[in-house]
Amino acid sequence: KCKRLFKIEIICLDFSISDKEETVEWNENAFMKMKNLKILIIRNCKFSKGPNYFPEGLRVLEWHRYPSNCLPSNFDPINLVICKLPDSSITSFEF
Repeated sequence: KCKRLFKIEIICLDFSISDKEETVEWNENAFMKMKNLKILIIRNCKFSKGPNYFPEGLRVLEWHRYPSNCLPSNFDPINLVICKLPDSSITSFEF
């Protein structure tokens, strides 16, 4: 068997804003298997809910309109260098 390993390090989603804004329904565990994710940038999109997990090696988090009022409770931001959450619902940064 040939086993493929996907080592995604960067995700940049930039959706254009249209007249009719739709909410993206997604699996909040989507980042669970992305252990190598280092840069996550999401702009111009409205998500239905926030993530349940961020990888420990995440260095850049830029998420416009972050949909949750907190980051995942199991996330240790020790490697986080840049954190931009403009127009988000974040109420605290307790870790």
